Amino acid sequence: MKPIHSLRIFLLALALLLVPAAPQPAAADPLDDLRAQGQIGERFDGFAEARSGASPAARDLVEKVNAQRRQIYETQAKKQNVGIDQVGRVYAERIIQKLPSGAWIRTEAGWRQK
Repeated sequence: MKPIHSLRIFLLALALLLVPAAPQPAAADPLDDLRAQGQIGERFDGFAEARSGASPAARDLVEKVNAQRRQIYETQAKKQNVGIDQVGRVYAERIIQKLPSGAWIRTEAGWRQK
């Protein structure tokens, strides 16, 4: 990896950590119950994914959440002058860290449980 590329990724990650998180309502994440049921997992690229056998409601929720995430990632990518995929991967790390044990995660190699 070129040094300048590594520096850009480091600066992006640092900037994202310093950006205050969007205010969260007092209620739990709407994906939590579906994650606990195994219907939804988180991907390495920062997006959620409905797993096989997920209900239509779960699939609809994933589409809505991913649309919101895409907007956030696009905004951050423009601010940092990097690709949306780089932003998504940084957010994915933060999302996955917060997941409880047993949650499903899609890595580049496939599905696994945390």
